[in-house]
Amino acid sequence: MNNDNQQLIYNIEKRFKTTMIGSLAQFEQRFAHLWEEAVDEDRKTYYYNLWQDTRDEILNNGNNQARSAVKELKNFLYPNKVSKKYNFKFKGE
Repeated sequence: MNNDNQQLIYNIEKRFKTTMIGSLAQFEQRFAHLWEEAVDEDRKTYYYNLWQDTRDEILNNGNNQARSAVKELKNFLYPNKVSKKYNFKFKGE
């Protein structure tokens, strides 16, 4: 693999992750008071768990999209690589 291509792939993947983390950080900065300053323990737990579930879903989706983008980019940059496996069944087997 070409070093320039590898660097491009790395940079694109890093941008995906930076976008996700930066967005999550902005959300947490503006809404953390819901679970940090709540007097009612049930309300505090509810908002904290809601935040954790939302955060996990965003990270999982973003990571899946980053992996898909990297895979597509590699297929574009290295078109001669065989990406599918073939199974052959011969007569009589």
